[in-house]
Amino acid sequence: MKFIRTATAAALAVAALFGSFATASAASATETAIGCTDGSTPSGFPDQKVVKSVTTPVFGRRIELWYSSNTCAWGYLGNANSGDPLWVDRAANIAQANAGIWTQLGITQLNGTAGITRAYNDNRRVMRACAEVWDGFAVKVFCTGWY
Repeated sequence: MKFIRTATAAALAVAALFGSFATASAASATETAIGCTDGSTPSGFPDQKVVKSVTTPVFGRRIELWYSSNTCAWGYLGNANSGDPLWVDRAANIAQANAGIWTQLGITQLNGTAGITRAYNDNRRVMRACAEVWDGFAVKVFCTGWY
């Protein structure tokens, strides 16, 4: 009897564990309905536009946050070196963003002088694009403003 209870408890624990993984990895109904899931490739998204940009003092690198009408956002880095990392940050709101509470998404190593990250659903949150660049003396991080 003790073996059956232990086996049942173990089976329930495994089911709960895998059930939570399945739930966490599935796209939300909102993401699916509007065609934007985290990690999407932005080519072909409707109404693409630059919403925030910054030109760094380091060799004129240009960092841009792009948006599409399906609430996807992604980063672009131009005039870069191959290997420069680029990513987007997502925060719940501007107050948390300004307090340094955000999630770093889609770190991408560039394979050339320009590149983009994957796209991420903003889920009614604020986003920005960031890149890490070497200025000849140190590595520096530059970001667009939050959008």
